[in-house]
Formats: sequence, C-alpha cells, structure tokens
Amino acid sequence: MATVISMREYVRDRVSLMAEPPDAAPAEPYINDSQVWSKDYSKLENVVFGALKIREVLNYYLYYEDVWAYLILNLLDAAANATPEDHGELSEAAAHLRNYMLQAVDRANRKNMYAAMLILDLIEKAPGFKAQVMGLPQEQNLSSV
Repeated sequence: MATVISMREYVRDRVSLMAEPPDAAPAEPYINDSQVWSKDYSKLENVVFGALKIREVLNYYLYYEDVWAYLILNLLDAAANATPEDHGELSEAAAHLRNYMLQAVDRANRKNMYAAMLILDLIEKAPGFKAQVMGLPQEQNLSSV
C-alpha cells in the first residue's frame, strides 16, 4: 500500500544515506628514498608499484587525462612482455612517458616529478642491468649497422 510522506522527510532521509564527501583534499604524494631504491624493478610487482607511484604523482599535479593513463598502461604492458634479452619496447614506452612528464614539470612540482622520473628510469634500465649481471648478450646498437 502506498504511503504519503512529505518532501522534506524524503530529502532528509536520502541525504542521510549518502556518503560524506571527503573533508580534505588529497595530500601531496610522498616518495622517500627507501621506496625508490629498495625495489628490484626487473620484477613485475615492483614495476606495478613504480607505475602506481608515478600515477599518484601525475594524478596530484596534473588533471586527469587519457594521455598519461594510456602511457602508464603502455609501460605496464611493455614491462610485462619484456625479457632481459629484449626490452626495446619497454624503453620506447618509458621514453614516451618521460617526454610527457618533462613537459609538465614546473617549479611547484619538480621534486616529486623528478622522483617519478627516477622511478621510470629504474623501470626502464632494470631488464638491461639484469641481463648484464646474468651475462646475457646486450641489445645491439642499431646506429652502428
């Protein structure tokens, strides 16, 4: 059976069920040295950690755009398919993301953006470093051919 209620009661009940909006804006990303240097970026779970740190920095300083989200996804895809012997696609994906990030660096965000770029460099260089340590052949320079 239908019940008649006042509009004021209906709105009061609906508003009380809604989640409260967050009071404070998200805090500035915090990246310390132990977070950066303690990871082995040749392992995929640490690459995901690094990509999430980069995402955190970009999400805080830049408006959400499909461009940087797409570039991070390309980086993750390339890292998942990279091997110590062949990581050219990973280097290319890192270069695209690095170029995008360099365009966004300014005086206010340079500390965290440079930390994010350091993480990106470590992700890019890890497979080659692992290949060097394992004694695997390195990629040949195409400019000498």
